Amino acid sequence: MAHQGHEDETPMLGRSVTFTRSHAANPRPPPGQYQPATSFLSKVLGTKVAATGRVSESLDYEPIQNKLFYDRMKSRKEGKKKLYGYTGHTLAKMLVTVSTGIITGLFAVFLSKFTGAITEWKLGVIEDKSWFVSFLLFWLIGSVLVSAATALVQYWAPASAGAGVTLVMAYLNGNHVPNLLRFETLISKFLGTVCAVSAALPMGPEGPMVHIGACVASCITYIECKCMDGGIFSIFTNCFSCFSRRGHDFNLKEKMKILDEIVSDSDHREFVSAGVSAGISAAFGAPVGGVLFSMEEACSFWSRKTAWRCFIAATLSTFTIQLMNRSAQHGMIAFTGLRAMENKDWLMQLPFLIINSGMAGLLGAAFNSFRMWLWKVRAVKTRHVLRILEVIGLVFLVSLLGHFFGWAAGMCKPFPEGWQEEGYGLRFNCEEGQYNDLATMFLSSQHHTIIKLFSVGHDDTVDVEEDKYTPPFSIGSLALFATIYLGLMSVGAGLAIPGGLFMPSILLGASWGCFWGLILRLWLPAWNIMPGLYAILAATGVLAGVFRSAISLVVLVVEGTRGIDYLIGVILAVIVANWVAHHIHHDGVYESELERIGNVYMLRDEPPHRLFTLTAEAIMATGVVGFRTITPVSRILEMMRTTTHNGFPVFADEEPEDEDGGGGGGELPSTKALVGLAHSSSAADISNAEKALTSGRLEGVILRSQLLVLLQRRHFCDADGRPIGRDYSEQQELDLETEMRTFFRRYFTHARYISATAQPLDELKLDGVHAGSTTLDLSNLYIDLRPYMNRSPLTIRKDCSAARAHQVFLNLGLRHLLVVDAHNHVVGIITRKDLDHAAGHGWWRMSHMAEPPQNNKFMKHLRGIGSVGFLSRLLGGGASSSAVASAGENGAHAENGHGDPEQGRSGHH
Repeated sequence: MAHQGHEDETPMLGRSVTFTRSHAANPRPPPGQYQPATSFLSKVLGTKVAATGRVSESLDYEPIQNKLFYDRMKSRKEGKKKLYGYTGHTLAKMLVTVSTGIITGLFAVFLSKFTGAITEWKLGVIEDKSWFVSFLLFWLIGSVLVSAATALVQYWAPASAGAGVTLVMAYLNGNHVPNLLRFETLISKFLGTVCAVSAALPMGPEGPMVHIGACVASCITYIECKCMDGGIFSIFTNCFSCFSRRGHDFNLKEKMKILDEIVSDSDHREFVSAGVSAGISAAFGAPVGGVLFSMEEACSFWSRKTAWRCFIAATLSTFTIQLMNRSAQHGMIAFTGLRAMENKDWLMQLPFLIINSGMAGLLGAAFNSFRMWLWKVRAVKTRHVLRILEVIGLVFLVSLLGHFFGWAAGMCKPFPEGWQEEGYGLRFNCEEGQYNDLATMFLSSQHHTIIKLFSVGHDDTVDVEEDKYTPPFSIGSLALFATIYLGLMSVGAGLAIPGGLFMPSILLGASWGCFWGLILRLWLPAWNIMPGLYAILAATGVLAGVFRSAISLVVLVVEGTRGIDYLIGVILAVIVANWVAHHIHHDGVYESELERIGNVYMLRDEPPHRLFTLTAEAIMATGVVGFRTITPVSRILEMMRTTTHNGFPVFADEEPEDEDGGGGGGELPSTKALVGLAHSSSAADISNAEKALTSGRLEGVILRSQLLVLLQRRHFCDADGRPIGRDYSEQQELDLETEMRTFFRRYFTHARYISATAQPLDELKLDGVHAGSTTLDLSNLYIDLRPYMNRSPLTIRKDCSAARAHQVFLNLGLRHLLVVDAHNHVVGIITRKDLDHAAGHGWWRMSHMAEPPQNNKFMKHLRGIGSVGFLSRLLGGGASSSAVASAGENGAHAENGHGDPEQGRSGHH
């Protein structure tokens, strides 16, 4: 929806849209004069998005589905039902879901294989070397790995940096993040994660697997392949570009259209949600936990259908891992069995368990605080060399600290049974048959170290001989490792390399829990104290302190460790750690990441309390502009060039009632008369014409993407709506409808903000902006918007409660909500940013508060009254009156260097 001085960066996803189309006003025209121009999108799609911090663009909703489309669907359903249903859509969606689970499982298998092979080779190279030579080789190999991974991120796929979970959450909440789910990001994420984990950085594969699963689902959904064209010889050459982001032309017949009907934003969101579940379940070997994680953390929209897709994908990903890797355990962090805990043991050790969990929550909160403080000294994203040097510096720290403290403080211990066969344990300055415990924890595989820590307390690893204990890791080594590893984790979080925080958080908690459990076992040798159990619970507590998850975290840990016997302890750890961490640092890792991004606005399920005291008029943005039902092409081009909005209201030419609500009413001047009036020399006439063209009774909404298709196809008419230069054809109308409905699937899939720039308009060469362009005489050319606009836009009255507006906006998956008066005149608009700003500040906030709505005279008036200072602060959320007034007068604001993307909705409109 277009309105002066207001932009919506983060609209919502939603459901299908119902539109109607009438051909009665469009008789069959004479033979065409204008042919469709060469696609302006072929060049636009080649635009490279630089790593400049551009993050959030809004998602598009489904464009029109006209009468011909519904007639075609009706004819299909009236025919004989086939094995796969009437249209095959259900089968196609099931195949996409199944493929997502299987392929994500394959990615997890290959990631584990490659990481294990590289780690084993690297440790074999440094084995039996002096500590200084080992340090140099470890640093050199790690530097080569991380340099390649960081270069991929900085120069090829910037969206693949970090874990990616936060941005996937933002995407599923309704934000479009450019290039987040493209094929290049998938490959860079996979290779970067392999390099980061193999280099022994304090990073894990669990978070990246969430992003990988989402990318797999998106790539399958948006796949475009022309393997069936050109014969058998061209299959191999054409399929090479199946996942390419570049478009070729506007001829949809040359492309496979199998998924055209099922790639709406709502369907795509469901597939991405399934990919998230598949990714996290593959990382932990926990299908139920993967579904709960997707529901509790990732998805903002949930339904039974989404739950089934997530469950199928999560189950298949785990099954694929078991099928491809027979030696894999059902739980990815399953440990050697500990002794069972009786009820008496739980009650006796309850105080110690609470202390263990509380300390784990403190460690999680400390990590979040440290990483936020380190953001101040991070290199900016555009400094590619510095970003690479940062990661190399972290490898240097890991290698230096691991080798130095392994040499200075590590203890040599005999190999427990089975360790040498598994290839775990570094000799490092120890005699034959012994290993260095501290060097092993720093330099070996994190995954194997976690399993060994969870197993401490088993009869084979801890011997009780009077008061003598021989655990595999000494108490001093565990304390030193936990302290240093907390700092390394904080430094590693936020670097320009793919890597997650699940594995480091588990390792940090496991080292602290094992340390605390060994001390208790030393103090209370007669008690049934198992340090491995304390390690499990502390690892869960650190996860809770870092991520602030609850239900999904409990299930992930229980499934991942196969420790159902310790469920009560895991629940206790989550509750205590969450409570402690929240009182120390109220933001979890996801919330703090959103704070850092700054222009991603997450709407909460429940409206904030302050919205119950406001009306829609108090929070809306004003100055809404749009088109008449039959609009000159010149005005459409002017509006599209001077605004970056992606949705425009359509106003009626006739008013049934006058402004005061009388029954007589009258008629506004015709569009042709208004255009002539606007070309007069009188400034007053021009002002009146402009006002009449941009006001009136609301008829519908038209999208920028639809206008681009109409302009590209030269779908023109005269002032009375009679077509110019084209013959009516049912197939052409169906193709036009398909182009509008699949616009962003085909052309701006991963960078939708480009459609709101001047580049597509320049490629049309209609208004002669650039020298040498082919221009047309636009003075007598119009576009009839009636057959294509959405005739049922959702609106609310201006005196409606703001809390009610929030609920309608979120529950129906809106991108904008029109505010009208009693005569159905548009008086304002509410977007996600307006709701975010009206919510004010609070501990619950996930991102910086948005700017105030522009041109809102009501808010500015209240701010200017000194006697209502409290109400002014309530409405303004702490912003200064002068700043708001200045923003309102300027009528524009910048959002990290990019314009307003698609303002629409994917729900009922």
